[in-house]
Amino acid sequence: MKKLKVAVIGAGIYGIHHVDVYKQNPFVDLVAVCDFSPDIRKKVEEKYEVKTYSTVEEMLANEEMNAVSVATPDHLHVEPAITCINQGLDVLIEKPLATTVKDCESILEAAKKNKVRVAVDFHKRWDPAAIYTFNQLNESETDYPIRGYMNMDDMIDVPTKWFKWGNASDPIDFLGVHCVDLMRWYMGCEVTEVYSVGSKKLLPSLGVDTYDSVQSIITFENGCTWVLENSWVLPSGFAKANDSRTAILTSEKYIRINNQDRGVEMVDSEKTHTPNVFFFNDFNNRVVGFGADPINSFIDSLIDGSDFVADVYDGLQAAKVTEAIHKSLETAERVKL
Repeated sequence: MKKLKVAVIGAGIYGIHHVDVYKQNPFVDLVAVCDFSPDIRKKVEEKYEVKTYSTVEEMLANEEMNAVSVATPDHLHVEPAITCINQGLDVLIEKPLATTVKDCESILEAAKKNKVRVAVDFHKRWDPAAIYTFNQLNESETDYPIRGYMNMDDMIDVPTKWFKWGNASDPIDFLGVHCVDLMRWYMGCEVTEVYSVGSKKLLPSLGVDTYDSVQSIITFENGCTWVLENSWVLPSGFAKANDSRTAILTSEKYIRINNQDRGVEMVDSEKTHTPNVFFFNDFNNRVVGFGADPINSFIDSLIDGSDFVADVYDGLQAAKVTEAIHKSLETAERVKL
């Protein structure tokens, strides 16, 4: 079978996972990596022996490919995505699809015009706990959801040390979009109303002008109301980079998930660690886990023509909710969708 020629745009903290997975996928020929950082390009060339470029335009002019992963910072997805779509390439975009509804709609329209396919890496859908929950919620025709709760929080190192673009994002665009997508997937319907409040004090005092924490009440078409909490100011000494929990009450079940503690604990001279062993792991010279699964699934769908697990429509609907949350924060009012 002829391999798919694939490139990666953005090889930073998360984009490098795309490079790893494509390099190991037997149906992929990783032909190029694009990143503006000369240090990242040097590391990629040395470790993966793949050609790198500093601009998307230069890469497209010099390489033949079938598909591209876009893993640039959240607010920089739309331009490289549309550039590649206009070249007739299928695209996998890291969540969020884009940070505004307008940009998401631009990507959708470009995909329709050029007759290409766009997937979104909402990798939480591949989490075994999420899959179990989805199946439980769809197991009975008489069972219906009553209320839901979800939190996803990052430690303060993420916006202050890991990324240089914390000012251009917030807990909703970076974390909340994951939660909104999972809620939509679980509920099987769309959001009708949101109401949000937030705190903006600690991070601005550290030079990062964005929200510390946001709390939202989200109502769905089926009448289920969710409470969503997102922050990225957990203390640096927290056991791992993030904390996440879910609780769903239905007419027949009560489902609780603790994503922070995955059953493994490791103690070193600095602190106690609770690693997410299901996300990314190296085994037998391959990257395994639900972080790698959606990237491989993108390739599988391109080969067999099957539907993406999460596509451009899902990315757009999630953006509509996160944009409504931002509007509610600004107006201190309920926002209907």
